[in-house]
Amino acid sequence: MPKGAASGLCVRSIKICPSTHFCKLAQQDAVTVGLALDERYHGMQLPSKFKMAVCGCMNSCTEPAVKDLGVMGTPKGYTIMIGGNAGIRPRVADILVQNISQEEVLPIVDKIVTYYRDNARKYERLGKMIDRLGFDKVKQDILGD
Repeated sequence: MPKGAASGLCVRSIKICPSTHFCKLAQQDAVTVGLALDERYHGMQLPSKFKMAVCGCMNSCTEPAVKDLGVMGTPKGYTIMIGGNAGIRPRVADILVQNISQEEVLPIVDKIVTYYRDNARKYERLGKMIDRLGFDKVKQDILGD
């Protein structure tokens, strides 16, 4: 197994729950989504560290609401949250989109990561960038709604 990106200004190892593969509470498949995210983003250089988590239900065992990007399974699909952060100055993530299909997750995450890469200052976490630019602007720029 290759060494994970545990430090530096990059996407860290994606935290995933066992979801529908092993957990009777799961409502969506977190393993498939999490492995796809890990394959695409793990180790990618960005303006600051970038943490992701994927969980299969609203019990949130991987803590998606306190990650830069969190994907949570719900009865109606997936919810994507952005800008969370734990630690000394915690920030609960903002809900970007809800009730999307598994096929919609990666294209939206692509937009989020690209937007963050292009708009964040060096060492600025996603939540701080959202606070600086405003959530409504960030949401509009990413989703175009």
